Amino acid sequence: MSLSHEGTCATDPAFDGDESDISSLLEMLSRVTEKRGRRGRVYGLAFILAASLIAVMAGASNYRQIADRIEDFPPPLMRRLKAGWCWFRVAFRRPSAKTVRLVLAGIDADQFDAVAGEWLRDRAKPESDGTLSVAIDGKVLRGAWTDENEKFTLFSAMIHGLGVTIAQVQVPAETNEITQVKGLLDTLPMRDGERVVVTMDAAHTQRDTAEYIAAKRGFTYIMNVKGNQPTLLDSVFRQCLPLLRAEPDHVVEERGHGRVNRWSTWIAESTGIEFPHARTIGCIRRDTFNLIGELTSKELAWIISGNSDGQARIATAEHLGSLVREHCGIENKSHYVRDTTWHEDANQAHTGSGPQAMATLRNIAAGLIRLNGTNAIKRTTERIARNPLRALAIIATLR
Repeated sequence: MSLSHEGTCATDPAFDGDESDISSLLEMLSRVTEKRGRRGRVYGLAFILAASLIAVMAGASNYRQIADRIEDFPPPLMRRLKAGWCWFRVAFRRPSAKTVRLVLAGIDADQFDAVAGEWLRDRAKPESDGTLSVAIDGKVLRGAWTDENEKFTLFSAMIHGLGVTIAQVQVPAETNEITQVKGLLDTLPMRDGERVVVTMDAAHTQRDTAEYIAAKRGFTYIMNVKGNQPTLLDSVFRQCLPLLRAEPDHVVEERGHGRVNRWSTWIAESTGIEFPHARTIGCIRRDTFNLIGELTSKELAWIISGNSDGQARIATAEHLGSLVREHCGIENKSHYVRDTTWHEDANQAHTGSGPQAMATLRNIAAGLIRLNGTNAIKRTTERIARNPLRALAIIATLR
């Protein structure tokens, strides 16, 4: 019997030519600092992370499932991941669930997020006008908790439209995500000369946040104005009220899920509004109708936008309305997908960096699938679960 573990899987399209080259992924993962000592180390960190990622792309939602998926990886896949070979068993070495847990719980999760976000950003196509539009929002991992038995919250930034998460930080237990805007945006990967628009919900409508985003970073902010800023809400309301007597500046309708949503947008300059770097205010009314045209609900949103460059303000109602609607994508394309596809809220990882590292793997997996042109995340994970080699084609096209 031959002890050689060389060879190819000639019948699988993932091994045709250079299409299965995953060196870019492995190189990215190799930039994560190895914190384990050399003594007793059996598996390389890049291998553990790469194998765990493909297991997550195959639907694994916890450490045990990751180890089980890796156990089923065919030899050609293990070879591409540069797995170690055991000459005694005449087989590739495969990590146990305990090993996966210890490695993910012990890595520098912030660095992992940073290198993964930069790698995904480099593979995202730029917007036609050179703008990077990102939504920022926090998510509580309901099944996880910190070492101090506090709730575990992650704060992330996602590219509008694409639904790709490119930055993420953990929110310290003693504070909340409002204080972490600087920490998150400081890690945001950017390209030279890129204009950045940041959208957020009403909790982040704070003067310090607006000052930091506009003056310190030179970004454009778009904020929802609600009752947590009563003076600002009153000013925006009074200035927008006359606009509502006229026809909207822009109207768009969407039909789906048994209803019709109509968004009407009014926009004006923020003359007299005392808020840092304010340039534009607006009102967006969402009317919801059933399929026979009966109005079932109406909701008004008051918006303020600004930056330190008056020439770069949000100048059209269509642009403002589109950015506000796309902000909701961080719930639908990130938080919802992580909960329904990978059961994130049921995952009780709680040791060290484990919860954040697992969330990062889910972000990379969803980002890779979306960058390959599909929003069917759940179905894609099921397809990869039937044949893990299929993950290589998705990774390899993003070099």
